[in-house]
Amino acid sequence: MNPKVTILIPNYNGKKWLAQCLPTVEKTTYPNKEILVVNNGSTDDSARFLKENYPKVRVIEIKKNRGYAGANNFGVKKASGKYVLFLNNDTQLTPKFLEPLVEKMEKDKTIGAVQPQIRHMVNKKVIDSIGSFFTFTGFLYHYGYFQSHEEKKYNRELSVYSVKGACFLMQRKDYLDLGGIDESFVTYVEESDLCHRILLSGKKIIYVPGSIIYHFGGGDMSIMTKSEVVIFRSFRNRYVSYVKNLSTKKLILVLPVHFLLCELLIIMSIFRGKFKQAVASQVGVIGWIPNIPYILKQRKYIQSHIRKIDDDTLFASVERNPNLMYYSHFFFNPEGKFNEKEI
Repeated sequence: MNPKVTILIPNYNGKKWLAQCLPTVEKTTYPNKEILVVNNGSTDDSARFLKENYPKVRVIEIKKNRGYAGANNFGVKKASGKYVLFLNNDTQLTPKFLEPLVEKMEKDKTIGAVQPQIRHMVNKKVIDSIGSFFTFTGFLYHYGYFQSHEEKKYNRELSVYSVKGACFLMQRKDYLDLGGIDESFVTYVEESDLCHRILLSGKKIIYVPGSIIYHFGGGDMSIMTKSEVVIFRSFRNRYVSYVKNLSTKKLILVLPVHFLLCELLIIMSIFRGKFKQAVASQVGVIGWIPNIPYILKQRKYIQSHIRKIDDDTLFASVERNPNLMYYSHFFFNPEGKFNEKEI
């Protein structure tokens, strides 16, 4: 018997993306699914478009935009599936992508989340994401990013530190038990923070190469946030996530290195004349500090109620440190775009 899957799609003024995404969702062959769109304070005609063209799609209207995190948390509470597939609206699915993901979860109860092979929608020969590894720098190693999907090493099942929020599957119960996505993050790093808690609970996160989708990247996020806001959130949210989730020993090792690299990135932004980026980055680096009492309260709960394994065990298979050439991508990026989705 096929367990029910809720395909959950947050949408903010994304009619043009829904018009491309939903036809591929409807063509998926998995038999027991519901499609649920959380219309997240949209002011375009997304609601009318959905009502007229997709009457079988469940639509939940939220009057005010609650961000990626809030929309997903709201949607999961309304979902009826055993599993929830978190899906961005700027994606296109292959017909049989869902079966391998569900099969993997059903066969191995030690798995907390799975991710498909996400290919770039424009250049379909390259990988957008197959998951990310943790590094000693605190920046994530986005394994296979923009590499050919035909390479054998990218077509092997892997345990990873984090999925990409564009598409991943997990049990609804696990999501709720772990507290869902931290809504203070709004967007950026939120999926990594959730994944860290999945790993702390003793479950694995698996990349399943037999499942394939396509992702444009950005989608309605470009409407929701300015670049400086993105930079602020990506810098701020990493610090919050690590303070909440890392053991004291690991935190002492990672945080100073991460801080020094962040400051180096800020200095380089100044030299390039990217003053707004530099300010946004610096505010992100220190902007979480006033919230320390609340963050420490979250940390206390996570470490005492969610953590089931030590960090040595947790990071044994999900920490990889790439060579220096990888880091040059964000140190010498001429665009100066230093955010969690790129580095």
